[in-house]
Amino acid sequence: MVAENQENDTITGLLDGTWDKIGAGSLIFPNADNVLNDILSNHQKTVVKKISWYQYAAAVAAILLIASGGIYLYQKNNKDSNIQTNTADIQAGKNRATLTLSNGAIINLDSVSDGELAQQNGITITKTKEGQLVYNIAGSTKKENAVSTEIAYNTITTPRGGQYQVNLPDGSKIWLNAASSLKYPTIFGKDERKVELTGEAYFEVAKVMRKDQGAGGKDIGIRMPFIVTTDKQEVEVLGTHFNINSYTDEAVTKTTLLEGAVRVSQLGSRKTVNLIPGLQSTLNNNNLTTRAVDVDEIVAWKDGYFQFNESDLGSIMRQLSRWYNVDVVFDGRSPDDLFHFKAPKSLSLTEVLKIFEINGINLKIEGRKLIVKS
Repeated sequence: MVAENQENDTITGLLDGTWDKIGAGSLIFPNADNVLNDILSNHQKTVVKKISWYQYAAAVAAILLIASGGIYLYQKNNKDSNIQTNTADIQAGKNRATLTLSNGAIINLDSVSDGELAQQNGITITKTKEGQLVYNIAGSTKKENAVSTEIAYNTITTPRGGQYQVNLPDGSKIWLNAASSLKYPTIFGKDERKVELTGEAYFEVAKVMRKDQGAGGKDIGIRMPFIVTTDKQEVEVLGTHFNINSYTDEAVTKTTLLEGAVRVSQLGSRKTVNLIPGLQSTLNNNNLTTRAVDVDEIVAWKDGYFQFNESDLGSIMRQLSRWYNVDVVFDGRSPDDLFHFKAPKSLSLTEVLKIFEINGINLKIEGRKLIVKS
């Protein structure tokens, strides 16, 4: 196990270092051959080391993906791609979402101007130039005294090819991944903070205290819980950083903790698990379990990267489908290969697919349909 972890650390460091050398935004890199030779000369042991088949496939894929990515990205003008396409290159997703107010009004956040969008129950809703939706308590009302007398719910929805950040009035920050939605009150009640999620989101929950009476009528401060519900589970926290993946096209609902502590409960059941940082709960076919994971891989999407640590092609293609707004079809049996690599989400679809093509995965683009051929 130690050797495996060292192997993964070596590969991850190699990937990060190579991307730093390349520069994600540039397509001019005359020293691609030198970088490739450096990779192969300094890391041959990673490739030839006798490990299990899946680990070997992941290690080889990592080196080849880096090499092929470097050659393609910076020498694409000197080499034609074999990827079949009858449409213009599909670009990466961006900040795109719609906001549905409690009165049913829908605001397209892609096209609306920056600045104040609406006011509800003493809350000012603002869109920033950085692509954030910010809720602030209007006027001189203090946060600790801001209690909703009338519950009004808003919903922010991201399409495929979109993502967005929401800053709630309690100070909590939420990053919404593609094809996701979050329903939340414009201001929370006095007892709890509760939101509803579909898809995937990363949460940085603010710690909020509420006043209560203790023994002898003395005021005491009690932390107000923050609760996230999905169609299958409920996550309760006091103040913490965590990620929830609850897409309907994924067989497993995953909750990953980065900081603090959370309790995950399966809906309609008494099954619960408590997480500490570095642990992930998985809910699959009424089976709620925990495991240790690489949290960097889990939240890479929020930081602008695809990151796969020994991932199968099916799960990778589902992520690409959501980010590039394409439908993925497998023509034949899905390959058994596992892939271990990291790449910027700013790359176009063709640039990402070229990496897989050089590794023996045949691909064809028809309009917004991506066909994976066996």
